[in-house]
Parts: sequence; structure tokens; C-alpha cells
Amino acid sequence: MTPTDRYHIVEHRHTPTPRIVVRRMDGGGGEPVVLDAACLLAQYTVSRTDALLVLDEDTPYEEQLHLVLLRDDRVLDHITIGAPYTTGAFRPVERSVDTLRFRFESDSGWTLAIDMNGRPGIGGLPPGASRRFPAGLLAPRYIKLDRSEQAALVASVQAVR
Repeated sequence: MTPTDRYHIVEHRHTPTPRIVVRRMDGGGGEPVVLDAACLLAQYTVSRTDALLVLDEDTPYEEQLHLVLLRDDRVLDHITIGAPYTTGAFRPVERSVDTLRFRFESDSGWTLAIDMNGRPGIGGLPPGASRRFPAGLLAPRYIKLDRSEQAALVASVQAVR
């Protein structure tokens, strides 16, 4: 993933509910994409047509991080991290071609990976994360998310067995 400025903000608001409208900056401009967030924190190129947007709601003490995979002007996958009365700040740690490691609400690390083909399924997210359903419950999942704190716990439990 490479940092990019492929999308620009057309409109954003914090109240009464967070909302942001983004549009591609390339020649065609594309259709606007409306998301339930207020601030665009970072964006990464995943492929020629795909981009990962990292957004938040800019609400202290009620922060949610939004991870949105776009293909041109269509939302392929959308995951949120956070809960009521939780604070957080997005901090990228490391990135590669198809993964992004970051921190959000604590010192535990998150690893996001992109599956360009998408896999159908339900669940599969660590505690604190939830998936928004742009195309239904059985829609393909393109974003895989792991929490290193959880992975370390599973590894220690398996080592004990």
C-alpha cells in the first residue's frame, strides 16, 4: 500500500451525525462516495482501481475508526473499530504491498490485509471491530483484520496445550 491523495473531500460534517463525501481527483472525477465519518485521516493505493480510506468521526471519547476499501466509486468493504466511551488515534506503524499495521485505541497493534478477490463469510473480526454491509450479509469480504494482542493470546494458549 502506498500513501495517496486519490480522493478529496467534497463535503464533511460532524453533527447531527458524522458524514463525509469524497470524490476521486483523477481526470474523470468519478461519482461522489458518501460515508458515515467526519474526517479523512489517510488513504492508500491498493491497486490501479482500489484505494483504502482511513477515516474517523472526530468525536472525542466516542471515537470510531473507519477502514473503507473503494473500487473506483463503489464501497467494497467497510469495517469500524471502536466503542462508546473509547478514545483513539490512528497511528500507522508499517505497510507493505497488501498489508497495513497500525495502532488505534491502545498499544495493541492491528494488521489489515487486502484480499483482492474477496471471500464470502460471516464474522471473522477481532473484538472491538465490526463490519458494515454494503452489499448484504453474505457479500464478499475484502478486508481481513487481525489484532496482535489477540494473536499473542491465542499463541500462548496453544503453547500451554
